[in-house]
Amino acid sequence: MSEIDLGRLVSHLNQYLRVNEFREGAVNGLQVAGKKRIKRVAFAVDGVLETFRAAAAWGADMLLVHHGIYWGFQYPLRGPDYQRVKTLMDADMALYAVHLPLDAHGEVGHNVELLRALEVDPETLEPFGDYKGVSIGFQARFPRQLTRDAVTERLERVLGGSVQLLPFGPEKVRSVACVTGQGADFALVREAKIGGIHYYISGEANHPIYHYAKENGVTVALGGHYNTEVFGLHALRRYIEERFQLETLFIDCPTGM
Repeated sequence: MSEIDLGRLVSHLNQYLRVNEFREGAVNGLQVAGKKRIKRVAFAVDGVLETFRAAAAWGADMLLVHHGIYWGFQYPLRGPDYQRVKTLMDADMALYAVHLPLDAHGEVGHNVELLRALEVDPETLEPFGDYKGVSIGFQARFPRQLTRDAVTERLERVLGGSVQLLPFGPEKVRSVACVTGQGADFALVREAKIGGIHYYISGEANHPIYHYAKENGVTVALGGHYNTEVFGLHALRRYIEERFQLETLFIDCPTGM
């Protein structure tokens, strides 16, 4: 088993994931310090007490999550917030969080990995989904035209769960775009409409999106916030394991949402 200095690993991740290029509420990067030498890195979607305890039980030196514990504001350390931080400190375990940078990444991001799993033409992959001047999603084309139902069946196999479909776009699908998590908002659905996207994938949507998608003739497939946001973590886990020869573990704590 190899090991690496915490500072060196954090510096590499910050640069590789381009964490300083995104303006958002989440605090990206090292959120809680820990051991100076890292041998074991755990991965999870959510930085919560359940995943902290599971990572500590495994003996992780660092836990890397998509949803961290700091979102641009300070809060008092009491109740569940205190227990979360105490669990990390008792285990001397570092917490690294990467939110939008992991959505947007072109090599190990949630969106690009989900589209690859759907077997799109890799040569057609390109950024999609503007957020404050930065693209956070991806779009692509299938090698051949598919029916909407066939794409939905393929998506459900990839996600390992059911998809809520708003089937208001064309029956025949060639173009597809994806912004995982809570990516089915008015601006992104409108971008899909303008861009001629036949099939738009996200995790969840607010109630008004139903009629907005219907009136604009856009198919929106909602695969669940959690289920759509495991892809980048698995890819980043493989990347760190191969590059630094560290021991890794993915902690699966699905929410059903």
